[in-house]
Amino acid sequence: MSHTKSILIVDDEASWLRSMTMTLNRLVPDAMLETCLDSRKVMDRLGQSPFSLVLLDLTMPYVSGEMLLEQIRRHHPQIRVIIVTGVNEVDTAVRCMRKGAYDFFVKTGEVAAMAASVKRALEIANLEQAYLNLSSRFLDKLLKTPQAFSEILTCSESMLDIFRYIEALSVSRQPMAICGESGTGKCLIAKAIHQTSCPNEPFVSINLASLDPATIDDTLFGHIKGAFAGADSHRAGLVRSAGNGVLFLDGIDELAPEIQSKLVTLVQTGEYFPLGSDRSLQSQCRILCAATQPMTALFEQGRLKEDLYYRLRAHQIQVPALRDRPADLPLLLSHYVHQACEELGKTPLQIDEAVFPLLKAYPFPGNVRELAALAYDAVSRSTGSTLCLDPFSQLVSAAVPSTIPDHLVFPAELPTLAQVSDMLIEEAMSRTAGNQSAAAALLGLSQPALSRRLAKSRSE
Repeated sequence: MSHTKSILIVDDEASWLRSMTMTLNRLVPDAMLETCLDSRKVMDRLGQSPFSLVLLDLTMPYVSGEMLLEQIRRHHPQIRVIIVTGVNEVDTAVRCMRKGAYDFFVKTGEVAAMAASVKRALEIANLEQAYLNLSSRFLDKLLKTPQAFSEILTCSESMLDIFRYIEALSVSRQPMAICGESGTGKCLIAKAIHQTSCPNEPFVSINLASLDPATIDDTLFGHIKGAFAGADSHRAGLVRSAGNGVLFLDGIDELAPEIQSKLVTLVQTGEYFPLGSDRSLQSQCRILCAATQPMTALFEQGRLKEDLYYRLRAHQIQVPALRDRPADLPLLLSHYVHQACEELGKTPLQIDEAVFPLLKAYPFPGNVRELAALAYDAVSRSTGSTLCLDPFSQLVSAAVPSTIPDHLVFPAELPTLAQVSDMLIEEAMSRTAGNQSAAAALLGLSQPALSRRLAKSRSE
């Protein structure tokens, strides 16, 4: 795998190599730079180390720049070549572009324009590498870094697809949007992205909805001393704190339009201005944004600026609601019941399978967070060795509207009470696949009471 920020600078003039290295370190600070004075060694260097871009002089002894350009494009087509030479000739530039050069600059020309071209080339290489990883990871069903997802309990194929997508984009520094209902685990997804891409760098998270809108600018970008009344000292801000790691912004739709514009500048150039400062600072952090609604919906509602929307929609994750992950219910309930037992100092409780039909009948608007709270409540109300089912049955009864009509239509010959009782019990047992505890919850009986009625009916 190539490093998408690596550049090899080739020239036979040592002084120019030093000057170009210093310039790129200043203008493209996140790039990894190497130099080569001998044109004969270039192809070996490219074969031994991964590079995404070569800055190449034309007039060199031994192997000319044009010949090297042809060799690089033939043997390493994924590497882009920018010609930087003292030869200011249109014919030469056209010839090099036809041979596959990405761009052409004269050494005495505008340095800023060349740096911008370098940034564009590296960004394209980054996107191409992300696409290749994406394709290979979806073909390969195994996870490379399962430990990065250890906090997310799931056996759902839709969640595993998200994990593979995250791994595929682990080399990318592009911003990413994480969308999903409240309680689905967007913060855990953000932490997993951090673990797969830069686990040794900081992870900084902020819930924007919890902040006063007037303080968001200061919280994110910081301020200098004297920026406003009461600013007695310098404040770094969360962007600075994130360093080369991840900055997770939960509730992106809470940002005012002017802050969204600053965020766009940060994403595009890595630059930002602390409050009160006329000097920009550089950031290499990766921006992750979260919202309860998809980015398209926020854009259509006017809550997301157009330029930010187009930056975020390239890489999006839609975290499924818990009701769309029924296979995860047993796994999650078992985990949270065990966790609650430890916190409350209780002996581990057995979980009656009757609870699972009840869980599947409930839509869980609060998702995984609601299930965790429900499990804690059930453990606190359990007095025996088995988990109390009352919180679950009460929740389902309150959430699912009754379908019983106001008036039942009976046949001309009325059934006896015993016959009606037997029919209700038979229907409840059928709906719960023969699970007595779940059937008893539907009928408003205790499990022992239902068991006695079943035994009596069979004996008759």
